[in-house]
Amino acid sequence: MNTKILIILGAIGSLAVASVQAQFVGGVGNQAIGTTIVPTTQQVPLGPTLDVIPYVDADGYTVQMTLIPTLTEFLGYDDPGQFSIIAQGGAGNVVGSALRAPVALPRLRVRQVTTSTIVWDGQTILLGGLISERVSKTKDKVPMLGDLPLVGRLFRSEASASKKKNLVIFVTPTIIDPAGNRVHTGDNLPYDPKTIPPQTPFAPTTRLPSTTTPAAR
Repeated sequence: MNTKILIILGAIGSLAVASVQAQFVGGVGNQAIGTTIVPTTQQVPLGPTLDVIPYVDADGYTVQMTLIPTLTEFLGYDDPGQFSIIAQGGAGNVVGSALRAPVALPRLRVRQVTTSTIVWDGQTILLGGLISERVSKTKDKVPMLGDLPLVGRLFRSEASASKKKNLVIFVTPTIIDPAGNRVHTGDNLPYDPKTIPPQTPFAPTTRLPSTTTPAAR
């Protein structure tokens, strides 16, 4: 999927390709006796999201970015939890006993990576490392025969399968003017856009001669 997003310098831009899952967070209070109590839920985005904070360096050609990819997965529901409902009178006195109702609580797995990098205008970078693995187990058996003692295992089979996923994100920053046009084109870039610009080598490390401090007398 090739998706574009426009971000102001220094602001956080969010890109989400996700669905929405409701999550229970509490109940609604101050209800009259005899009314229906509706649990309060909040929406949780599921799937990959990407937050980007860009800055253009002083040279006008390089872009410094902080990238925060997040992957949220829905794993299913835990055993139903319990929340209490207590009816109160006008003076704050408790009326009746507490009512407990079961609520299925969702299980979510959230993985997040934060990284910073500096790239040229129009240069593409690759983000990886958000690897997930899901193991599924299946059990088959012949009706009735699979339940027989001793010989029943001859009519049963079990298998497990492992499936790995690796999320790879490509990011290409482009500097544009207020009209939405590119500031730099292939003719005025300080490098060939078809090649990777060479990195500036680090200065050689100078090793100082070892010295021995004389012991105090």
